[in-house]
Amino acid sequence: MRAKPFLRILPRRAAMALAAALGLSACAKTTLEIEPAPVDPALFVGADCAQLVARRARISQALIFAGSAQDQLAADDRTRTLGVPTPMGTPFDDDREPQIARLKGELHAVNAQMDAQRCGPDFR
Repeated sequence: MRAKPFLRILPRRAAMALAAALGLSACAKTTLEIEPAPVDPALFVGADCAQLVARRARISQALIFAGSAQDQLAADDRTRTLGVPTPMGTPFDDDREPQIARLKGELHAVNAQMDAQRCGPDFR
């Protein structure tokens, strides 16, 4: 008695679907897709406006560098092989999502503290 043809094809299709699902789930997020981590603005209490501006500039610079690396990683992950997204960046490079979330949160907190201290347009 021979096995029906669809029974031989079914495991192959299930394996391909599982591989595609795993490939899609492993893709790195772009910088825009990453939400900021909660950071308490009270961490920056005691700093004057000039210090807050300097801190914001350092955070922004770090965010730009980490963001460009993360966006490249996300682009590498979306590389397609035979029409199937194949994560090529994540297995070989670190995902910077936690770092970017922290930097975005710090940037929001510094801006909130600047608003609370009423740092004027000279500091924007």
